[in-house]
Amino acid sequence: METIRFPSGGVTCAGDLYLPEGASADSPKPGIVLGHGFTITKQSLAEEATFLSSNGYVCLAIDYRTFGESDGEPRGQLFPLNEAEDIRNAVSYLQHRPEVDAEKIGFWGASFGGALAIYTAGVDRRIKASVAVVPVINGRRWMQALKTSAEWEELLDRLEADRDRRYQTGESERIPSTGRSRRAALTLTDRTVQAFQSAAEKLGKMPVVNDLEITVESLEKIIEFSPDDVIQHIGPRALMIITTSGWDVVHLLEHIQDAYAKANEPKKLVLLPYTELDFYMEPGRSTGLRHALEWYNQHIPIGG
Repeated sequence: METIRFPSGGVTCAGDLYLPEGASADSPKPGIVLGHGFTITKQSLAEEATFLSSNGYVCLAIDYRTFGESDGEPRGQLFPLNEAEDIRNAVSYLQHRPEVDAEKIGFWGASFGGALAIYTAGVDRRIKASVAVVPVINGRRWMQALKTSAEWEELLDRLEADRDRRYQTGESERIPSTGRSRRAALTLTDRTVQAFQSAAEKLGKMPVVNDLEITVESLEKIIEFSPDDVIQHIGPRALMIITTSGWDVVHLLEHIQDAYAKANEPKKLVLLPYTELDFYMEPGRSTGLRHALEWYNQHIPIGG
């Protein structure tokens, strides 16, 4: 693995490039860009990228601008359309690598990265095979579903106040990306917090690495983000959605099924008996990756 940098939207983004054995200008391989979820960094993509690379794919795991090792100010500015642009520029980077077959590019994304997997595949024909793991489908519907009616109204009030703050000062309020507090962008349930703690004890580390703060303005942009508006444009390119059939209050199955019904062929929906964190640890991680590999082998095959 080597860390590379590529330009995107006037800033420089960082990525970890994984070259499989035998990849060269004389023997180019299909390429896959990987993007993770809500404020999570590329450090948490190492196992996915290593698995796909060991099976013959050139992989590029990226940090979106303003997160991780990528440039961009203010830090924690989670604008989905900017992140989609970073993915598309990562695709361009891969297409210019001599070890990559420029006509065989895929994308893998989980959670909010799954939302970006759907959106970018819907607007960029260069992505021939996309895998969305427990994807967010519609920003407004997602954020509203995670809150009570009172909390939703409080959020809308906060967004209005922050817009006035930005007008007067040029700066957005900063808030925790996740936590138990209602002030956090995503308020975690007690069950989710306990699951994180249990996973950390089992693994000896947190199951994901993330940046801890975002701007309130980011929430406004997330609410405006609707991947389900473009999902029907992915076909005839390939879309796989892998998601949970167990307890999951973050990635709601009803939302996913509604969007999947709008998608055109070729498509596949894989329901696995896991809960909301199980794809970040074993055996869920490996099970999901095996399904993804089969999809890539079918639609962007190595040597085919």
